[in-house]
Amino acid sequence: MEHLKPKLRKLHIFLLAFFFGLQANAQKRETILLSGEWQFFKGNPEGAERTIFDDTAWEKVTVPHDWAIAGPFQAEGDGNTGKLPWKGQGWYRRSVELPSSYEGRIVYLVFDGVMAFPKVYVNGKLAGSWDYGYNSFYLDISDLVRAGETNLIA
Repeated sequence: MEHLKPKLRKLHIFLLAFFFGLQANAQKRETILLSGEWQFFKGNPEGAERTIFDDTAWEKVTVPHDWAIAGPFQAEGDGNTGKLPWKGQGWYRRSVELPSSYEGRIVYLVFDGVMAFPKVYVNGKLAGSWDYGYNSFYLDISDLVRAGETNLIA
C-alpha cells in the first residue's frame, strides 16, 4: 500500500488542478431582473411586436401586473373571478440593453408566470409561446438578442 501513496498523491494533485481549471473557465450565471419599466396596453394593437412601434402613450407598469384588478367590476360577472374583467388580450413591452460581454453567450428569458397563452417577441421576432397559465417557463433567446445594443421584449 505504501508504494501507491506517491501515485495517489499525484492523482490527487492532478484532480485538484483539473477541477480548479474547470472552475476558472466556467462562466458565472448572471441574472437581470426585468420587473420594472414595462409599457402596458390592454387590447391588441396591430404591430405591437415590432421594434419601431410607438408605445410611449401606454401605461407604465411593474410586473407582476394584473390588469383585471383595475376593474371595472362587472355586476353580472362570475363571483369566482371577483366579478373582474379578466378576459382579453394585453401587450407588455420593455427594452433592455445587454452589455457587449454577452456576445456569444446563452441568454434565457425566464417567466415566473403569465396568465395564459403568451407569445413572446424579441426584437420583432417570435421567440416562443406557452399554452398554459400561471406557471413558469423559459425561452432561449440567444439567437435573437444583440449584445451591446438595446433589445426589445414584447
